[in-house]
Amino acid sequence: MKINNNCARKILLEVEKIPFGETLTVANLQKKITDFSIEDIRAIVTLFNKEHYLTVLDKLSYDENEVFSDHKIKGLTEKGYKAFDLIKEDTIWNLMKEKLNNFDELSIYTILNIANKIMNVTHNELFDLPRDLFIENSRW
Repeated sequence: MKINNNCARKILLEVEKIPFGETLTVANLQKKITDFSIEDIRAIVTLFNKEHYLTVLDKLSYDENEVFSDHKIKGLTEKGYKAFDLIKEDTIWNLMKEKLNNFDELSIYTILNIANKIMNVTHNELFDLPRDLFIENSRW
């Protein structure tokens, strides 16, 4: 199944809003972002759970089986927050959508990698660092 990058970002936006100690079912997540089907949302939540971007509570706990609509999302992991930080701002997201002709064809991981590079360049320019001191890191 092809992952919709806009859906992936919206999922991260909504999961970040979950108050500490509370959960959100996948079905209720879909009610918050009705632009996308429950199948799209389940596929992305499953992927993000397997890649440790968010934590899903289920009866099987650490099992990496598919996420279902009644499973509860606990929140973002540290890795998830780092990735989300890269695409949280509309300016960076919209810049990538505008400049990348194949934006919809790229994987969410490629989008995160590009956003990381944009953030590094932006921070280096902001602090007027010499080119040989450019901050190169993989924040996510």
